[in-house]
Amino acid sequence: ILFRFYPSEGALLEAYSIGEVESINTISAQKTTYVSRPESVLRHTTLPRIFGVFFNQNQATVFTQKEVRDALANVTDRKEIIDTVLGGYGTAIYGPIPASFLGQSEPTQASTTMASRITVAQAALKKAGWKPGKDGTLEKKVGKTTYKLAFSIATSNAEELARTAAIIKSQWEKIGAKITINTSEQGDFNQTILRPRKYDAVLFGEVIGRDLDLYAFWHSSQRNDPGANIALYTNSRADKILEEARTTTDQTAQFSKIADFEAEISKDNPAIFLYSPEFIYLLPKTSQNFQMQKPTDPSARFAKIPS
Repeated sequence: ILFRFYPSEGALLEAYSIGEVESINTISAQKTTYVSRPESVLRHTTLPRIFGVFFNQNQATVFTQKEVRDALANVTDRKEIIDTVLGGYGTAIYGPIPASFLGQSEPTQASTTMASRITVAQAALKKAGWKPGKDGTLEKKVGKTTYKLAFSIATSNAEELARTAAIIKSQWEKIGAKITINTSEQGDFNQTILRPRKYDAVLFGEVIGRDLDLYAFWHSSQRNDPGANIALYTNSRADKILEEARTTTDQTAQFSKIADFEAEISKDNPAIFLYSPEFIYLLPKTSQNFQMQKPTDPSARFAKIPS
């Protein structure tokens, strides 16, 4: 096997189009229709990576109002994001681990129209005391505090994330929210926004390891950098479940604990989980006995190759 490396996706696709290489992977979903050819076959499978919007209730107190988090979750159309941004090569997720990695089917959103979900969300907010302000943005007064349904979403300037943020903004503003999108170069984003937790909400991705350990992402002890609990989630029962899940060596028991944790976190909605991208692999039809496993990273495609 001969490996060739290229400085950009464009150079890689050019090399593939002229037959310089036979197989390519990790290309953007939008490019697959342009490079597929009769002698090739496209394989794809879900990666253990999750993308979502994580709420920082410490900085944006509007998110301390649970009806707000619930309403935003209700009007999030994952299918629109997957079809528009990922070209259909993604799996809608509703929890911190893709269900397929637990041997389960991913739950689906209720088969209702966006219009009906907007109506339900608006009714719930109105019942909880939210009313349009002078500029049309929803407001709620609690004692001497006036909450305004206005916040920013921070993310990196990667094309996939920037486009996803724009779709979410459009969806959420239909219920009376006012949203600003702040994008930064990846290095600046990590150092000045993500690590010091300087955001109202953040659109970001997490790579779940082979052991499916969620401790670093959700345990309350990991709220500050270098921990990865970017929702700053605190729940003592959830902490206990995560501690038990990472100490068991029995996979069935671990999966049971993960299910318990997912049930607990779904009550709180500290984040809105969006999708897991798919690993895309183009290879020649002449390849024999290729089996697409659940890869933890792209190099895992060679895990069962004869030596």
